[in-house]
Amino acid sequence: MIRSAAIVKTKALAPWRELRLQKRKLKKLQSAERKATKQVHPSPIGRRVPKVEALEVPDNSPATRDEMLQKAEAIGLKVDKRWSDATLLKNIEELQWVTPSDNS
Repeated sequence: MIRSAAIVKTKALAPWRELRLQKRKLKKLQSAERKATKQVHPSPIGRRVPKVEALEVPDNSPATRDEMLQKAEAIGLKVDKRWSDATLLKNIEELQWVTPSDNS
């Protein structure tokens, strides 16, 4: 509001600001309403929650470099020491896929 000696003017909000203000007020009311109707279900003090035993998960971790080198030696793959673990693993898998298995 702007006041001067003889004139009193009220400043109107821009439409986008008015809409923003309405949304903010609505959001505030909704959060207050949610808090008022919130239901809390506390657990009894003496009740014990049974422990859930951890399931044994098979080891799916990637093979170590030593294991991969042994595997490569067993299948006759010439390994360059500059190969990364990913390259070594890729070459071993390719060679195993191409070579027929002895278990047939």
